[in-house]
Amino acid sequence: MDLKLAGSIQSIDLIVFDCDGVLLDSMPAKIESFRAWVPERFADKRQTFMELVMAGFGKARTHHIRSFYEQIVGESVSPEFLEAEVARFTDICEPRCANASWRVGSQEFVTECCRAGIPRYVLSGTPQQPLEAMLAATGAAKYFDVIIGSPPAKPKSLSRILAETGIAADRTVFVGDAHADQEAARHVGAHFVYFPSEANRPLGPIDTEVDDLRQLLV
Repeated sequence: MDLKLAGSIQSIDLIVFDCDGVLLDSMPAKIESFRAWVPERFADKRQTFMELVMAGFGKARTHHIRSFYEQIVGESVSPEFLEAEVARFTDICEPRCANASWRVGSQEFVTECCRAGIPRYVLSGTPQQPLEAMLAATGAAKYFDVIIGSPPAKPKSLSRILAETGIAADRTVFVGDAHADQEAARHVGAHFVYFPSEANRPLGPIDTEVDDLRQLLV
């Protein structure tokens, strides 16, 4: 499939999408869910936590919650406690995301990818079961060949995708909206397409940026 990347037309054999803020307009719900998750006894630390979340979107919710306790509160947490807190966040978050709509242009772009027969993967920092449930609830799951949640982190999962498909990194695109997505693409040497959302802008230079995925079509 030919796409407009970095100012030229390039042939691509695999496309990988982040979910929140790229396929689905679910970022506002995710942001408010993190805000609502903060225990009331730590309400004075909510803003500090939200700054950490906004800078770290694309990473697993487990990472954010562990960072809240260990970096902001200064408490170590057991695996059992962490699992319970992640489950509490999931209970807050998933109902809010269940009715998320596609981002403008994303469904049309993915449909064109389907017509071209190019393999389509979803790679998200959301855990596997909630990710599958959200994509199914919004009717998006049927458009994708493989859906991958966390763990592991995106760089490791993207490396595994390339190894399993046998597709070269320079013929692969990862579409994301956060620094963690850019890092994953750089880790394997894939093209990175930045589709801005409410998440903080990636820190590194960006070769391809769009405000509608249809802008990638030739």
